Amino acid sequence: MRFVLLDAFRVIEPGVRAEAVKTFAPRDELFADHFPGFPVVPGVLITEALGQTGAWILSGSLGNRWPLLVLVQSAKFRRFLRPGEPLRIEAEVASRPGDDFLVSARGHVNGERVAEARLVFHAFELPEEAAPGMAEWARRTLDALLAAPMPS
Repeated sequence: MRFVLLDAFRVIEPGVRAEAVKTFAPRDELFADHFPGFPVVPGVLITEALGQTGAWILSGSLGNRWPLLVLVQSAKFRRFLRPGEPLRIEAEVASRPGDDFLVSARGHVNGERVAEARLVFHAFELPEEAAPGMAEWARRTLDALLAAPMPS
């Protein structure tokens, strides 16, 4: 399983907000066990997709620092997310106390709320040896997410 849990960005305003989409494929191996005959996307993966959207908002404005999720302040799940349903994610920076960032994120399918979360990120300094590789990975990954077509 690829661990970038986003398929595409519709909007990304660095330091402000983003809109992304993720569709978990019915053939994904995780659905063999979650749950046979009634596959649903695990809440932890929904939370991770919300968090990754929030992290990408922050990543472009931090220089050699990288945002890491340090606290799930709250998370609520309103309904099951089934494989094949496109989860549309909206996230925005709610506040920025120092090197911490509070991000508010929501996921919905066809206008129906699936999940919401308040997430806290901290901007960590990257080790000197990791910074070039991380910067290149981030550039390639973000370029691919911005170029990917959004499902209708």
